[in-house]
Amino acid sequence: MLGGGPYHAEPCPLCGETLWNGRCENPDCEYHWNPKEDEEDRHDGT
Repeated sequence: MLGGGPYHAEPCPLCGETLWNGRCENPDCEYHWNPKEDEEDRHDGT
């Protein structure tokens, strides 16, 4: 297996393309430029 770390792929909830670790592969999608954060990774200060 090739690769240097844990990759998580899932369908993008906005456009249906693939999210790789929260970043959409579709350059027209908001999550391509502003990756989606997982709930447990959020740091909102609360």
